[in-house]
Amino acid sequence: MRISWDKLKNSDEQEWKSLFRQHAEFLYAYGMKFAHNEDLVKDLIQELFITIYEKRNSLSEPTSMRAYLCMSLRNRLINEFKKEVTVPLEEGDCSFSLYIDDESADEEEKQYKKIQNLLNKLTNRQREVVYLKYFKGLSNEEIALTLDINKQSVANLLSEAIRQMKKDASFILFLLLILRRILGL
Repeated sequence: MRISWDKLKNSDEQEWKSLFRQHAEFLYAYGMKFAHNEDLVKDLIQELFITIYEKRNSLSEPTSMRAYLCMSLRNRLINEFKKEVTVPLEEGDCSFSLYIDDESADEEEKQYKKIQNLLNKLTNRQREVVYLKYFKGLSNEEIALTLDINKQSVANLLSEAIRQMKKDASFILFLLLILRRILGL
C-alpha cells in the first residue's frame, strides 16, 4: 500500500499508523545491524517518526519513503556514534554487521556458518549494500538514496561483493539462502 504524503501532511491518523506498520520492523532490523542496542534503535525510530510528524508541513515528499526513512535512521545512528566517540569518526567508520539470524536445524548450522564467514570477508559498505539489496529487497536507486551515494556506486559495490564471494565455494550456499528467502521456503 502506497502512503499518501498529502494525508500525512493533514495528520490523517490511519495514514500515520500505516506508515509506522509498513516501515517500523524494517527500520528496527536495519538499525540493529549498526547499533546492536535495542533501546537505542527503538528510541531513534520513535524520534524519527516524531520529527517527521512535527516537520510534515515543511518536508517535501520523498521519492522513496523506505529509502528516506532508512537514510534518516542511519544518519541518526551515525550522530549517536559521534556523541559516544571522543576521536573523530568518519561516516564510513560505522560498522555494519550482517548476521544471518535464521533459526536453523543442526544440519544447516554448518552451512550458515560458512555463509557468515563469506559475508564477514566483505567490507562494511559491501555488507550493507548486500543486506539492503538481497535481504530487504531495496532497488539500487533506493539503496543509493539510503546511503547517499550514486546508483553506479551501488552497482559497483554489489558487483565487487559478488565477485569477491564467487571466489569462495560458499557462494553457492549464499545464493541458495537468497533464493529461499525470495521464494519464502
